[in-house]
Amino acid sequence: MPHDLTDHQLELLSRVLQHGGVLSSPFGHSDEDTLLPALLEEITVLEKMGLITVTPHAGSGRGETLTLTEEGYAALDMT
Repeated sequence: MPHDLTDHQLELLSRVLQHGGVLSSPFGHSDEDTLLPALLEEITVLEKMGLITVTPHAGSGRGETLTLTEEGYAALDMT
């Protein structure tokens, strides 16, 4: 199923791919990152599209792990 992805969404999927298909957050200096709200919104959209799964870190109350799904790999032409 083709997805109409923005450049930012493709970049985020690529970042996850660069980390072996699994990327943990928080990303960088999240307290100082003014782009963090937009990044979190993109993560939510990609999860709803079925391109990534989001797993909260146990016990920390902060952070999550992003994992590419088969559809996420396909969206990056990695099938």
